Amino acid sequence: MSKYTSKTVHEGSMRCRSEFSIGQAVFTTDVASALGGLGEQPSPAALLAATVASCMASMMAYLGARRGIDTKGISIESGYEEGKNGLSALVFHITVPHAVAEAERSVLEAAVKGCPVGAAIAPSVEKKISWTWAE
Repeated sequence: MSKYTSKTVHEGSMRCRSEFSIGQAVFTTDVASALGGLGEQPSPAALLAATVASCMASMMAYLGARRGIDTKGISIESGYEEGKNGLSALVFHITVPHAVAEAERSVLEAAVKGCPVGAAIAPSVEKKISWTWAE
């Protein structure tokens, strides 16, 4: 049996509010104004991209801690692309602000590819990942 960890309520004007049972986190989403929503808050697609980015960063931190790789300060910018049938790609740019050895790069890249949240996204949604590595 699954345990629910959040509750989402439509507040009107195509705005939804989600509350989490852990940590008292709350977030709000809007449908884009071009589609009739308020467009004042992130869209669900933007939050999906951010959620996958958070998973990627968490996986790098987890594997980094196990292998002695410094992952502090690594950042991920995220976004999405839409096509005729909705979401077509999630786009990520990862910046590693400090020098890492080639073997460490491979570990970090594998961690990103191993993100289970990203793996749960439909295969028709491309994941575009680019990197900036400090020298």
